[in-house]
Amino acid sequence: MLYSDPVESAPEPPAPVQRHLTWRAILVGVLVGCLMCFSNMYFGLQTGWVTMGSLQTSLLGFAVFKVILRDQTFGPIENVLLQTAAVATATMPLAGGFVGIIPALKMMTDADGGSIVLTWWELIVFAGGLAFFGVFFAVPLREQTILREKLKFPSGYATAEMIKILHNVKKEDTQVDDDGEITDFMEESDVTRMERIMRSGEEVGLVRPNVEKDLGRQLWVLIITFSISGVYMILSFFLPVLKNIPVFTYMGLPYATEFYWMLTPSFSYVGQGMIMGTNTCLSMLIGAVIGWGVLAPTAQYVGWAPGKTSSFSDGAQGWLLWISLAVMMAESVSSLFVLIFKWIGHRIVIYRSKKDAYLDDEADPATPEQQVPTWWWATGLVFASALAVVCTWGIFRDRIPFYQPIIGVFLSLLVSVLAVRALGETDVNPVSGVGKLSQVVFALVAPNNIASNLVAGAIAEAGAQQAGDMMQDLKTGHLLKASPRAQFVGQVIGSFFSVFVAVGAFELYSNSYEIPGPEFQVPTAPVWLNMARFVNNGELPPNVVWFCIAFAILAAALPIVQEVFKNRKNYIISGMAFGIALYVTPNWTIPRFIGAMIQWFWKAKYPVSHDKYMLVTASGFVLGEGILSIVTALMKNPGGLQPWSCGGCAPGFCSC
Repeated sequence: MLYSDPVESAPEPPAPVQRHLTWRAILVGVLVGCLMCFSNMYFGLQTGWVTMGSLQTSLLGFAVFKVILRDQTFGPIENVLLQTAAVATATMPLAGGFVGIIPALKMMTDADGGSIVLTWWELIVFAGGLAFFGVFFAVPLREQTILREKLKFPSGYATAEMIKILHNVKKEDTQVDDDGEITDFMEESDVTRMERIMRSGEEVGLVRPNVEKDLGRQLWVLIITFSISGVYMILSFFLPVLKNIPVFTYMGLPYATEFYWMLTPSFSYVGQGMIMGTNTCLSMLIGAVIGWGVLAPTAQYVGWAPGKTSSFSDGAQGWLLWISLAVMMAESVSSLFVLIFKWIGHRIVIYRSKKDAYLDDEADPATPEQQVPTWWWATGLVFASALAVVCTWGIFRDRIPFYQPIIGVFLSLLVSVLAVRALGETDVNPVSGVGKLSQVVFALVAPNNIASNLVAGAIAEAGAQQAGDMMQDLKTGHLLKASPRAQFVGQVIGSFFSVFVAVGAFELYSNSYEIPGPEFQVPTAPVWLNMARFVNNGELPPNVVWFCIAFAILAAALPIVQEVFKNRKNYIISGMAFGIALYVTPNWTIPRFIGAMIQWFWKAKYPVSHDKYMLVTASGFVLGEGILSIVTALMKNPGGLQPWSCGGCAPGFCSC
């Protein structure tokens, strides 16, 4: 008896060919990035906090196409391009110096050479000059950092995992880098969290089979949390006491209020704390308690800082700022040395093992047609560097000789290599640290020239920020086999539009509010300015030097301890977070710590819902206040609406 062969199941239809470069992905990415740019400008001027937002933008982009537009052709490759353009548009407030350097130039006194206030068109020229050379410089770094050394770039990896989950990407459609451990975070990483989302979702049958259904729920969570945060923003405009509730004044302790121990019930800062994590926010709380609860009151009481608490010249905030600067500088330099020694050790191991240093055939998933042509980035780097030199010199030609911006650009390219490596290893881009290193060098290049020193810091910060953003995005694209050429185009287009969006956002807030002032303290500006003064024969406040030395030694030891005790890194304080809390007033630190505790409890008690909704909840809180701040700024313009009541406000802490 003859038996027929079993009936074969019908083959699955071939997956649609994914386009690597589409204008719709770039358009939506730029629009999402515009919203993030306004949000980053708002929070950057308040506390110096600026986020790439790659996870949020990839989620928002997916929601726009899959949930709102019901477009089933939108795939993971387009999502990579979308978030690349969005990140490039979103981060200009930091890369363009809007939340630090530009306010610092305005704060210069006659002793510094006089205040420099840039007009709107000068801001466009300045930001446009800084926007591109870091992008072009990042392209040749891809081969060494991503393909050869396989640095982790944890945020780029986490974004790739997020996109894989959203689009149900098959394993064979991704690139696997199996060179060692994935990440080296202070606590549970975004990478680990993304992998756990996949596992937990598969166990309960939610994530992969019903990803769009889940995304619909997440979209509702985003809308609700966005609305709650937005309503708070509007109410706090009409009732300013809601921004800073002086609880200690109500309890008969106004002295505590003087040192900013107030309750700021801002949902956006709660959301930031949820994103930052427990270790970072706990380190900030410790810094706030030591700095604003012990050191600042002591300095004022014994007469080391006799002025008003908020004064940066003779007040407790200015006195404390020097300790903060010492901590951040020491931590940054120590981290860079640890990174250099690790790299040297890695090269020695490769040499002794005679490991092939050349690329294997499968190292780069991008085809030659998908690579960025050498003449693109080489020619672009020359022109972008020349643009940076011409633009910065053209604006500050009365203060800066032509050769100094040239030195600044070359120095920026050198420190950008260190910044990119640090980002690839630790997920922290030390833009502030490399900027300060440039300031030290320029104290020798241009002694006693405060303006030149600040501009050099701006150039270094811009190069490191743009190169770091590009490398994170290229890591995401590498893991999902996206075209580097398409990402490069998206990054350049996003950077171009970010110049105009960032200038518009800065002009909106600076015309509506006093900067610096109660609403926008711009805490990073005095850090830049005081560093410029110090390296140019400046004087320290009374009796602060020994505190700076002591805390700098402790901060320098932290990266070494963290490297030695990697398995217990979660329990070691973050020196950078501690230092930030010394110059950011505690009313901003408290809600962040509350947010970190909320996400910690949520993860411990309800891990599945935490994995699905925590990031969405936090993003909604952050975006709600950040975007509605556009509305309140327009309402506050001359001739606009006025608060209903200033009752309950502590003197000097409301914008009434």
